[in-house]
Amino acid sequence: MEGNKDEALRCIGIAKEAIASGNKQKALKFIRIARRLNNDLSVEDLLAACENLESPTPESSSEVRNVENMKNDMSRVKSDEVSDGERNYTDEHVQLIRQIKIKKDYYAILGLEKGCSVEEIRKSYRKLSLKVHPDKNKAPGSEEAFKKVSKAFKCLSDDDSRRQYDQTGLAEDFEYNQQHNVRRRRRTGHSYYDDDFDPDEIFRAFFGRSDMFRTAHVYRTRTNAAPQREDLGSTGPNFLLLLQLLPFLIIILLAYLPFSEPEYSLQKNYQYQFRKMTEEHGVEYFVKSHEFDQKYPLGSPDRDNIEDHVIRDYKNMLGRYCHIELQRRQWNRKYPTPHCDRLQSFGVA
Repeated sequence: MEGNKDEALRCIGIAKEAIASGNKQKALKFIRIARRLNNDLSVEDLLAACENLESPTPESSSEVRNVENMKNDMSRVKSDEVSDGERNYTDEHVQLIRQIKIKKDYYAILGLEKGCSVEEIRKSYRKLSLKVHPDKNKAPGSEEAFKKVSKAFKCLSDDDSRRQYDQTGLAEDFEYNQQHNVRRRRRTGHSYYDDDFDPDEIFRAFFGRSDMFRTAHVYRTRTNAAPQREDLGSTGPNFLLLLQLLPFLIIILLAYLPFSEPEYSLQKNYQYQFRKMTEEHGVEYFVKSHEFDQKYPLGSPDRDNIEDHVIRDYKNMLGRYCHIELQRRQWNRKYPTPHCDRLQSFGVA
């Protein structure tokens, strides 16, 4: 190891100084220490020089003890790195990180075939992202692996980028082409792989939570402190502790309560992939699956109610953008107002 080699070279230096001063015993002792630290070092010339020295002189053992103590300190530091809680990962974590890092194909990174469905991509991302997230997997390289998994999911979950990737074939070539055309992508609003790529943003958007692991860590920290507080002489229930834990208990209970997600979205994203259009006004919106038409048939009251909400939300969105356009038009009378024009088509003044 590099640390042992450095210490061995230091011992060689001390041995050379001892030879120069005629201290044979000291030189031989440091040569032996250097050999124990690193067997690859050549010390034959030093041993030959020691043979030419006359009777040894008494030498101080403090330097030898210093070197040996330094070596013991290094061993203790290395053992502390293992036992102080930093390396709380398993061989399986390391193997998973290594497999992801060596793969060059997005499908292979997610463990899928090229003809897989969007739902299979989502399931694979859900499974892998939880395993390699740096807050859960502390193995070296977990951040890089998490980023590769997120890039693979972002590319393959979008129809346009997946089509472009299938034509390219390799992740490196595809990312190079994306970066090479970054200016064009920014003009068209499709900057997928520029420098500000944030895998945590995808993770938060997918799971709807940004602190899946950190919240649990805080909760464990607070509960581990409970025995220490109870040892302060309290004979009854520690109501102060219960009050401090109450918010976390409420969060945990809310996490298990059923909740409903919206049936539609005005924007296409990872959850809402399937395009629909309202019968009235032709407003575009997106739903989660093809079963939407079976659950809400065309012409049914439920479908009409959903499309009324779609149109209402769309009008509100147009109103916000129109307000911005009118503000900018105060400084430039030729400034276009496409959202205001679209809003007028709904009969809104």
